[in-house]
Amino acid sequence: MSNILDKITKTSIYLLVFLMPLFFLPWTENLLDFNKQALLVFLAFVSLICFLLKSLIEGKITLNVERFNLLVILFLLILAIGTYTSVYRYASFWGWPFNITASFLTTLGFVLVYFVVLNAFQKKEIFGLLLLLMTSSLLAVIFGGLQIFGQFILPFDFSKVVSFNTIGTVNGLGIFLAILLPLVLSLIFTTKKLIQALLTIFAIMGLAVLLLINFWPAWIVLLVGTMVILVFGISKRENLMPGWLILPMLFLVLSIFFGIFRIGIPGLPATPLEVSPSQKASLEIAKQALEEKPVLGTGPGSFVYNYSKFKSETLNETIFWAVRFSTSASDILDKLSTLGILGFLSFLAILGFFLVLGINKLTPKEKKEAEVQEPSQEVSFYEGTLSPGVFASWLGALVGFFLYPVNVSIGFLFWVLTASFLVLTRDKVKTWTLESSSKNAILVPFFFILVLVLGLSICFMAGQRYLAEVRYRQSIVAWQEGQTEEAVNYLLSSVSLTNGNQDNYWRDLSQMYLLRIAQELQIDRTPEEASNVITPLINNAVNSAKVATDISPQNVANWSVRGFVYGQMINVLDGADEWAIKSYEEAIKLEPTNPYLYTELGRVYLAKQETEKGKEQFEKALDLKSDYAAARFHIASLDPEANKIDEAIAEMEDAKTRGPFDVGVAFQLGILYYNDNQFDKAKAEFERAVLLDENYSNARYFLGLIYDKEGKKEQAISQFEKIEVLNPDNQEVKTILANLREGKAALEGVTPAQPPIEERPEEVLE
Repeated sequence: MSNILDKITKTSIYLLVFLMPLFFLPWTENLLDFNKQALLVFLAFVSLICFLLKSLIEGKITLNVERFNLLVILFLLILAIGTYTSVYRYASFWGWPFNITASFLTTLGFVLVYFVVLNAFQKKEIFGLLLLLMTSSLLAVIFGGLQIFGQFILPFDFSKVVSFNTIGTVNGLGIFLAILLPLVLSLIFTTKKLIQALLTIFAIMGLAVLLLINFWPAWIVLLVGTMVILVFGISKRENLMPGWLILPMLFLVLSIFFGIFRIGIPGLPATPLEVSPSQKASLEIAKQALEEKPVLGTGPGSFVYNYSKFKSETLNETIFWAVRFSTSASDILDKLSTLGILGFLSFLAILGFFLVLGINKLTPKEKKEAEVQEPSQEVSFYEGTLSPGVFASWLGALVGFFLYPVNVSIGFLFWVLTASFLVLTRDKVKTWTLESSSKNAILVPFFFILVLVLGLSICFMAGQRYLAEVRYRQSIVAWQEGQTEEAVNYLLSSVSLTNGNQDNYWRDLSQMYLLRIAQELQIDRTPEEASNVITPLINNAVNSAKVATDISPQNVANWSVRGFVYGQMINVLDGADEWAIKSYEEAIKLEPTNPYLYTELGRVYLAKQETEKGKEQFEKALDLKSDYAAARFHIASLDPEANKIDEAIAEMEDAKTRGPFDVGVAFQLGILYYNDNQFDKAKAEFERAVLLDENYSNARYFLGLIYDKEGKKEQAISQFEKIEVLNPDNQEVKTILANLREGKAALEGVTPAQPPIEERPEEVLE
């Protein structure tokens, strides 16, 4: 029985090491990290439980008692406390909808793997473990390279883009690869021919993919790791094959050339641009976040909240002004922002202590003449080749933490390398017997039962969350296909499976109810029948939005959507206008530099006939972002009421010069031209809007009306047919199409809505 448990323990780790670089599933919205976390947690608990049960059966437990372990435990404890005090405890624990890698559960999974590898594996087994890791990583690298070249071998639609790979982003793939390559270099000239061939292929493929990606932080990571390999290699050159220096030197030169001088390579396939906050902006956000919560921070993974609240107003001058970043510029700055001083320092202590520990263990020590003996070939391999290679890759990961945000694959690699190095240099192992008369006989079984209960509970709840994400993905697909009732049912299932604790489910549910209301209003019913159907939907929309803010009151998106929902209920629900105002005011407190929020608040004031207050909000939006088309449009739309249509058009034409590729400007300028009967100019703007965004239904709507005025029935029909595809349940569009096909005027018998297709709040789009 003991042998069986030992095999299960190690097989779980072997399986995890092999699958982690490759694993993804197509059933959830987050394809990579969410699925990798589920795999990590399940196999980590399986291996730990089997390890402890084996110890109980054998009546003894053997542990590595390196002092470094105390720092790991301390970091995990601080992280647990920070999770409890988080601004959104549920998300900090599970990760999703926060940053999954930074969550407590993912870190717990990493630490459990570290513990099992450290205490269940021997030196000989570490080589096999790392070889398995490099084999699966090679497959991931080959797949990523094919993706970049546009060779899509998987059947899934989401995989048919160059940005998709099984590690993370394209740049994330580069960092992961740069971390592993020093280990590969250290083993190429010291292993058997078959393994040597595999590692050589890895080195060549890895270098080729790095050149394709050409991400300078990845080159810096490789530079540091390669330098370590060269330092230890030169000191032990007598044990290496002739010519071993050529390959590391090649990697070193290329790393300097592309990493430090940042030279571009013409003629290669373009890789997707990856955008993140700058190091300077991330540091400034971290400083302000620490001023509010200095000790434990806002909680693991909560950077998006800090970003919303403390981002610079100057970002409004860029095209990324409406983007909310979920991670900082680097993992270190992310931890500084979210874990507070205690969490940040405890993680720095792990890095610093291990760095010193590694240098001490690898530095040759002088021995007395009597103690000097010829090391065996096996000892020389583990201590002279494998250990420096692992440490070089670990040091590369350390540098990566300062240059790039970590994903699950990179985080997992870091902890496996940490545990592997300690096993290879192990010198502090202690065994405790579990005699019936000793305290250990009570403590170990108690710990085993605790781990068993905890593991089963977490795995069960994780299974529920996974099914909730599957339902959530199904709701999105149903919504895209126009099946809003099915989408609502899937979302309700997601809410139920998470016990109503995940805010984005409620937030999306409230908007789905709004779509259901719009669809039901298109159906011809008596007032009493309509009231019986629509009133419950209105209540559900409002309640769903409210629950989202109750669950996570620090999330600006929740308050924004709540304000949007109440805004749609003005003149329908008593007090809806006041609640909309309060909701947007709360949102503005959480994201004071977002012009969208001020503009939406201004729209509510306009709906209340408080024009001056509305205009004041639009002007605040323009103070934040002078070229914000929506605010300019609303200010301009106030001018025609004062017979200032020319000034209104001039305002929007000025906005066009500031943002020539802003689809909103094109549409809104087209509306002004349309209202001023300048149909040729209006048509040009609507055509420009459709060119910028082919799914812009409102622009196609007015473009179709203009074609109809010009007698171009076929072109008008074409526009409304495309609108129908995008909005299959819109009855107004169906009526217009019927009119056009019968040769009638498009709007015969139709009272057009303004706008005909309701747009979603832009910050909700993720």
